[in-house]
Amino acid sequence: MAETSSGHEGGADASPAPGRSSRASRSGRSSREGYQSRRDRLIRAPLLDRFGLVLVLVLLTIAVQGLVDVRGSVPARLFTHAITGLALIAAVRASGSRRRWRRAVDVLVVLVVLASLVMLWWRRSDGSFAVPPETTWLLAAALTPVLIARRVLQHTVVTIQTIMGSVAAYLQLAVAYAFLFQTIDAYTTTPFFGEDVSTTTYMYFSLVTISTVGFGDVAAVTDLGRMAAASEAVVGQVYLVTFVALIVSRFAAGMPRGSAGAAVPPRTGPVPRTLFEALDSSRSQQPPPDRDPDDEDDEDDGARASGRT
Repeated sequence: MAETSSGHEGGADASPAPGRSSRASRSGRSSREGYQSRRDRLIRAPLLDRFGLVLVLVLLTIAVQGLVDVRGSVPARLFTHAITGLALIAAVRASGSRRRWRRAVDVLVVLVVLASLVMLWWRRSDGSFAVPPETTWLLAAALTPVLIARRVLQHTVVTIQTIMGSVAAYLQLAVAYAFLFQTIDAYTTTPFFGEDVSTTTYMYFSLVTISTVGFGDVAAVTDLGRMAAASEAVVGQVYLVTFVALIVSRFAAGMPRGSAGAAVPPRTGPVPRTLFEALDSSRSQQPPPDRDPDDEDDEDDGARASGRT
């Protein structure tokens, strides 16, 4: 009897409870379905939260405009302005904007390129530009940090993409102000700096102003130029204060609770094997973008078509 009872108890311990196994299977299915749904969202929006690409384009814009004087070269002007357009196109896709907005931005960039070509050939009798090409690119340059900041503010978990997006938006502000300074210079009788300077000076002055370094080797001499420079310093400092506070607060909220030296919860899910898998994992932690009504219409059309077949 004792052996029978012992064997019965051993058999009972060896077989899992039906309720426990069903809960485990449901949990496994839900985790797999959740992971698959995140992968589907990433496939449908391959550039979502890819702010690293935007940051590279912004840095390339600053490097070219800060090192190359494009006053006498039409191809150089087109090249530097085209990088700004590419940064805007990448930003609107990384921000998860809807399809209609992505198309609108694509059309805007094409129109700005055409307008800048016209401006490059349309000159006054003295050889100066009737409308500087930088004026046509001012809207595109100013729209990029707005799109980036809109998406970064939706991040609930601080990742490397959050940091790169914040840096890209901050540096793009300097690019937009460099275009603004050149526009002011073109529409005022007195030169912006009191004398004719190379185009690289505007980018240098913009970076020095937004960082509030203020070396003083160049300075705006007109009233409108001084107000524009002061506004850049204020906007740059407000941006740093608000976004740094946001990142620090959300980073602190994502840290494990408990006393110092407490054990960190074990990692759940597969361990990323490559850098791209790690980036995809960090993107999956963020909320998906707003559902695009155009995508919903495409899905409904596909469902009706498959039902008829």
